[in-house]
Amino acid sequence: MRVKSFWKYYSGQEIAPVLTIFIGGNHEASNYLWELYYGGWAAPIIYLLGFAGVVKFGNIRIGGLSGIYNAPNYCLGHHERSPYNDNTMGTGKLTETD
Repeated sequence: MRVKSFWKYYSGQEIAPVLTIFIGGNHEASNYLWELYYGGWAAPIIYLLGFAGVVKFGNIRIGGLSGIYNAPNYCLGHHERSPYNDNTMGTGKLTETD
């Protein structure tokens, strides 16, 4: 896997040339995007719709649903929760030896 150029926009090193609206997919830096679980500005003029979202741009309504189809999980439903908890932050936790 190669690191592409989104980090330059996310860090503020570059500014996108046009308004960009996106949803999370399969290869994004999900650890950063979880911070915007319900949507928000990922970078100047780059807006993340979150897990599911709708925005209005002029007279156009833009919506998106993020996710990957997985047959066993398809009918389980999606239940709102905080983006982070002790279990989901496991790789970022410091231990006494750090």
